[in-house]
Amino acid sequence: MPYQIVEDDGRYCVHKENADGTAGGRVKCHPSRADATAHMRALYANVEDAAAKYFAMMAVKAVGDWELDVLAVPFHSRDTDNQYFDDDTDIMEQAFSTPLAVYQHGIKQGGKELDDKPVVVGKTLPGSLEKKMDGWHVRVLLDKGKKVAKDIMDAAYKGLVAVSSGTISHLARLDIGGKLIHYEKNRPGRIAVWPLAEISLWELGNGNVQPANRFAVALPAMKAIYREAGIDFPENIDATHGALQADEIAKKRAKAIERSKKLFKKLKS
Repeated sequence: MPYQIVEDDGRYCVHKENADGTAGGRVKCHPSRADATAHMRALYANVEDAAAKYFAMMAVKAVGDWELDVLAVPFHSRDTDNQYFDDDTDIMEQAFSTPLAVYQHGIKQGGKELDDKPVVVGKTLPGSLEKKMDGWHVRVLLDKGKKVAKDIMDAAYKGLVAVSSGTISHLARLDIGGKLIHYEKNRPGRIAVWPLAEISLWELGNGNVQPANRFAVALPAMKAIYREAGIDFPENIDATHGALQADEIAKKRAKAIERSKKLFKKLKS
């Protein structure tokens, strides 16, 4: 059962959410948003089907005037494909220090069809991309002149914004048993290389698509999105960049595991 927070006469009330995204039956009201969020967090913790939505609720926070703190690349959060990032994942932050911020991967509000061109909802702030304990964070300043940006900001105050990171498919790599392969959706594994070229945001409800942790597109498509947004695409993107670094990480990890096995075998004998 999904939930949402509704402000009512100075109180913050947790409501069940209807199928159309509107507020349903009230569960309990609290004197502060923090208390209501803690209550909703506890409710989601006991509902496995709501895990993706709970993650989205915690991944985007309003931190200023039209400004969001976005957990774009969360560590150890497995999706339905059983794929995950960790603190060794290479996001090519040198090349993509200010990833593009768009509305749900170019899908129209309502989630029924593609936009004629992706809607840029704001801009990521230079110097804000930062690696923290729970993942890679970035600050996004929303565009006050766009309706969808206002919808996102309103939803952020309720803890109801979805986030999904986008990359360039031929550069992404999966780590399968210590071996790097080209990225494949629907294949479980650790994501070793994920150039963070795009961050998608959207408000939950209103018939929109459910949040996903990632989305890979071809290089020409990503370049076209940047071009339409009027933003320069990073030059000299090398298909081997990151993959080589991640390959070294995988090799070191495999050697460490092998050393541990030998030590364990020696201790047993």
